[in-house]
Amino acid sequence: MLEHGKNFTEALGSIRKGNETVEYSCGMPSLIAGRNLEVSTGVKCEEHKYPQGVCVSIVPFNFPFMVPLWTLPIAIACGNCYILKPSEKVPITMAKFFELIQQAGFPPGVIQCLNGCVDVVNLLIDSPEVRNVTFVGSSKVLNF
Repeated sequence: MLEHGKNFTEALGSIRKGNETVEYSCGMPSLIAGRNLEVSTGVKCEEHKYPQGVCVSIVPFNFPFMVPLWTLPIAIACGNCYILKPSEKVPITMAKFFELIQQAGFPPGVIQCLNGCVDVVNLLIDSPEVRNVTFVGSSKVLNF
């Protein structure tokens, strides 16, 4: 709230929207089980879902809590690792969030925070280990 200029009600709304995805992700074991389908008489299809590996979130300054929580809980629940690159304009929100992550007992390396500017973003998106990137920002930023 103090860091990104939202009033108290807007800040609470942002937290609530993030928490909705956390709650949804708690049901992920039954959602990702896969399926066996009979698509035609005698023709069966199997659906399998596997972790992708390393996922990255490049977070905007105006929703530093809500936007990462749209993808982080789902990625982790599906067995992926997650690197979060907060906006350099508002790093305090995610610094506090990562204190809570440590207190919650997440294994080291499963969720990581990497601060920086455009060079860090380019390093992440160019890395062959990174399988997925989520980004919210302006078209100006996309022209890097």
